Amino acid sequence: MTAPTAPWRVSAPDASLVSHLSAHLGVPLFVSQILVQRGLDTPDAARRFLSADLREMPAPSRLLDCERAARRLMRAIDRRERIVVYGDYDVDGVTSTALLQLFFRNELGVSIGAYIPHRMREGYGLNLQAISRLAAEGAQVLLTVDNGSAAVEEVAHAQALGMDVVIIDHHQVSQPEPAAHAHLNPHRPGCDFPEKVLAAVGVAFYLTVELRRVMREAGRFEGREQPRPDRYLDLVALGTVADVAPLTGVNRALVRQGIDLLRRTPRLGLRALMDAARIDHGAVSPRDLGFKLGPRINAAGRMDDATQGLRLLTTEDAEEAVRLAAAMEAQNDERRLVEQSITVAATERVERMGLDVPAGLVLADEGWHPGVVGIVAARLVDRFQRPTIMLAWDGVHFKGSARSIRGFHLKHALDACSEHLERWGGHAAAAGVTLRRENVDAFARAFAEVVEDRCGVPDAAATPVDAVAHLSDLDSAAVGHLERLGPFGEQNPAPVLLVRAVHGRSRRVGETHLKLDLSPADVPREALGWGMAESLPMCDGPVDLLCTPEVETFRGRRRVVLRLRDLRPAAT
Repeated sequence: MTAPTAPWRVSAPDASLVSHLSAHLGVPLFVSQILVQRGLDTPDAARRFLSADLREMPAPSRLLDCERAARRLMRAIDRRERIVVYGDYDVDGVTSTALLQLFFRNELGVSIGAYIPHRMREGYGLNLQAISRLAAEGAQVLLTVDNGSAAVEEVAHAQALGMDVVIIDHHQVSQPEPAAHAHLNPHRPGCDFPEKVLAAVGVAFYLTVELRRVMREAGRFEGREQPRPDRYLDLVALGTVADVAPLTGVNRALVRQGIDLLRRTPRLGLRALMDAARIDHGAVSPRDLGFKLGPRINAAGRMDDATQGLRLLTTEDAEEAVRLAAAMEAQNDERRLVEQSITVAATERVERMGLDVPAGLVLADEGWHPGVVGIVAARLVDRFQRPTIMLAWDGVHFKGSARSIRGFHLKHALDACSEHLERWGGHAAAAGVTLRRENVDAFARAFAEVVEDRCGVPDAAATPVDAVAHLSDLDSAAVGHLERLGPFGEQNPAPVLLVRAVHGRSRRVGETHLKLDLSPADVPREALGWGMAESLPMCDGPVDLLCTPEVETFRGRRRVVLRLRDLRPAAT
């Protein structure tokens, strides 16, 4: 019999508070219990959370330099100056670049250029050679998106060549700051913008809203339709989810509205990519963004050239959209094979450490593909619950990607180890590093010491249970109320429910998956456990389930499916 993967921690909030909230909101008790668990314990706070209304978002003018950036762009439009967006090769950077290009083209009638560096040849962020080339080609305003907050030398070079630089970023800010014309980043000292966890595409969206306001007040839209930044929320949702930004506050509202738009998006490239990934357009979910669409766009930058993703998101040619989506599907298949190989090798290396696994992992290999080490780092974090840095050789340096556990700030940790690094940057959850070969071992020791000093050596964590529910509670109406807590993702996880003592017919699906047809017959439910076929023997009797209920539409009919997280024989 297979043991549970971890202990279960069942919380028990104040029952009277749960009942009071349930009555005021008209939601099932288990839904109000989850709201209370997450600190939304008054009717007003819970209603605001459930509505996720963008009309309540902070004003863009509160974002330091946002108005200054908008006025510079309006002046560039008036003077017909050449504007170029300098993006990044991940999904956040590509969607940010696409959003700005499409907004200027479709809403303002202005064509602007775009440049995305090649991951393997140029690396992350601004580089001097590219800046010089863009200046020679006539660029007068350079918009950096998803990079620039640490590019002191590069921004100075661009300004010296006659370009005004506007930084649009969400990474930690260097000190001293780059001397840009404007610098939009919620993390800047002195910025009182309350939403600090926007992805870069969210910051770019805010700039388009402010640009519309500034141009409207200057009378630029008299006699014609005003621009609609909300037409690009599908791109905001995709970039935000793929960058694993917290789905709280404004991010959650942006993603909810963006997913609604994505389900009917006019963008030919996104529609073709959803077809290639076999996603039902009308039922696309945050999980589809994070695990299907995002990886396919990322694969272009990881395995070849990220400008394919930009062309896909901006094309108006249906044939080109299908061709690009097919190419990115093939690249994603290649990426998956390379990633699996490296994951196996890295996992075996850690397991050979036995009891000597350090609190923070740094793994390096000259044969690893630099385009996938970030994904593998995330896999190792999930498996070993340790901040992890994976390094690949580029012929001159080891370069790599870092991923963190909750509550551990990667950028701050790298700052503490900076004597061993050539370059580094990022934020709390993810970061990038460059270092010399001879510094790898010393850096690994220093990083492990910083993690242990700040976190200790992690133990297996108990699985938190959000609420207890009866099988009969979980009809489509009740689960619909539960889904109003979404979209689910980073810092707003899908709720985990405990359902006790259920009986069902169990069977293996494929080689590794488990399916349960649950009784009683008057409330038939289906439970699916991906990769849980080894738990089949314990299903002969009643079992307790940890699950996340979802409503699926299959052949036009709605049904409730329980996504299994864990199960064990029912307590007697």
